[in-house]
Amino acid sequence: MLSKKEIRIVQILIEDRERFVTSRELAKLLNCSDRTIRTYYKSLEEKLNSYSGVDIISKQGHGYKFDISDEKSFTVFLKENKIKETATLSPIVNDIDDRYNYLVNKLLFEQNEIYFDDLAEELFVSRSTLSTDFKKIRRKFAPYQLKIESKANRGVYVTGSERDKRRFIMDHFIDSGFINTLHSYVENELLNLSISFEELTIIVLDECREGNLKLSDFVIQNLVIHIALSIRRIKEGFQIAKLSESIVLEEFPEREIAKRILRRVSAITHLDFPCEEIDYITLHLIAKSYGSVSHVSDKLIKKIRLELLQTISQLSPEFEKDFQLVEGLINHLSTTLIRLENKVVLDNPMTAEIMEMYLDMYQLAEQVISLMPTFSHFNLSKDEIAYIALHFMAAKERYKEQNKYNILVICATGYGSAQMLKSRIENELGSLVHIEDVIGYYDITDEKLQNIDFIISSIDLSNLIFSIPVFTVSVFLTEAEIGEIKRSITHLHKSNNVCRVEYEEHKVDEPMFFDDYFNEDSFFVLSTTTKEEVIKQLVLSIAKNENENFPQKMKDLIEQRESMSSIVFSDSIAVPHPIKALGTEHHIAVAIIPDGICWDAVHQEIKFVFLTSMSIYENDGLPQLASSIVELVDDTEMQNQLLHCHSFKEFRELFLKIKER
Repeated sequence: MLSKKEIRIVQILIEDRERFVTSRELAKLLNCSDRTIRTYYKSLEEKLNSYSGVDIISKQGHGYKFDISDEKSFTVFLKENKIKETATLSPIVNDIDDRYNYLVNKLLFEQNEIYFDDLAEELFVSRSTLSTDFKKIRRKFAPYQLKIESKANRGVYVTGSERDKRRFIMDHFIDSGFINTLHSYVENELLNLSISFEELTIIVLDECREGNLKLSDFVIQNLVIHIALSIRRIKEGFQIAKLSESIVLEEFPEREIAKRILRRVSAITHLDFPCEEIDYITLHLIAKSYGSVSHVSDKLIKKIRLELLQTISQLSPEFEKDFQLVEGLINHLSTTLIRLENKVVLDNPMTAEIMEMYLDMYQLAEQVISLMPTFSHFNLSKDEIAYIALHFMAAKERYKEQNKYNILVICATGYGSAQMLKSRIENELGSLVHIEDVIGYYDITDEKLQNIDFIISSIDLSNLIFSIPVFTVSVFLTEAEIGEIKRSITHLHKSNNVCRVEYEEHKVDEPMFFDDYFNEDSFFVLSTTTKEEVIKQLVLSIAKNENENFPQKMKDLIEQRESMSSIVFSDSIAVPHPIKALGTEHHIAVAIIPDGICWDAVHQEIKFVFLTSMSIYENDGLPQLASSIVELVDDTEMQNQLLHCHSFKEFRELFLKIKER
């Protein structure tokens, strides 16, 4: 039997049987790498050996193509592998939030029959994964008295009153960030509307559901934007061009819905909408059945999707996994294609502002369209490009919001000072950071540190070492401190959930810092041992110039520190250190254990232990050395080299190279 992704590849190649499909095209549709596609090809090639007359041709520089010389054998192949020859190629939705939105859309917007096995095949997930997704949806539905039912002849469907469904849908739109995104990038320029986006959305949802119109949430979003812009067009005296006489819309039931929508909008805004505007809205409403108005087939929609994914990947890869952007644009471009084919001109009252204030997004939209073959023989106006730019503007806002740094704020126990610092951070760094929590020193735990990118603290935490950066500030957060954080953020990069700051002023490749903390007497390569024995040996190695109680106190303080939050930085690196400075001198003692030791139930093969002891006097250079240890977390090649060290000299040479890589 073929795997789900192999079935997906077969479906794509069958639909495009007349041409070669490149590995890059397939990779985009399956959300994987070109190399993975080649692996799937080799697997498919072997499995197809059982079916004479059914082959996949691979041609270097061209891609892959299905070759069928025996239709009977091909039919057997499809039947045995349960492949639907004419599959609707919806995008693979991997992110759990995207799957959630996709399933909600299926259940409440499209209102079609939905079968569990079909969904699992369509989304390329297991039944158990899909069951988990539905549990999340059931929890979301519960406060609205909505339930998910299942019957053999009806599939999966939602039960509950229409009023409760509408209530959920409206909240779903708000929670999805659609309305907030509109406000964030368009409100100042657009809203003098005498009607809010919320009201527009409610009207559109109400009338579409009242008319039993099955529209996706992306069509509804595009329609709300269109109506908002049409209000401004009318207010500013723009003339709305008539549709081509070849488009006859009077017979469509969607036109009555368009009339009702504009009638309600007119009652609030006191504007008179011309019949041309009714026609434009009707075009949006029939976006799911535009084949009767134009020649936009399912195959062409798939072609638009593929071209769009390719161009976005090429021009702005940070947006290529934005499901909302891609689906919103596909719906918008489908309607645009109808207008272009029928020579319908639509003015955009925001074109000048978009070109002035969001030129980068306008130019991106212009480039995307210019690289899409479907639109190559059309000359899109600036107004049409500006409409497309709106989608990229929204995507940019979503990207900025999703890519803020998650921070933990640590304060003294005073509520007032904590709130003051929190407010200052939100006001001065709000566009860059998201505050996960504000806690006290003794509330630091592994759970609190999970998914945190860095810490801002009004308490000196220099006696603690974390795998993420710590910025110490005053509760007033001075301009100098804000500047320092902003400068450091520009050098902050993420990798495997570990963030670090690249220090520029004092580079660790200067041996001064290294020689101040490390020495040959505190360096060990160990074989069979335990966590307790390693810590004991390392502590004793740095205790020579301390009092006799130092070893026991050090072990106690290390245990206290570890009880607060983990001192394990990765599956192979641990950095034990005391909860406060104890020694008169600072040290970093090192143990390399090639065979690994069990540190705790989760970390069974720790191979590097950096026991760090801070001085009660001064610890210059410690942040830079700690940063190098954090860099080592992701540098598996350097770890492998260090594991083969036999002397302190070799270790020193390699450690000083960490920052150079």
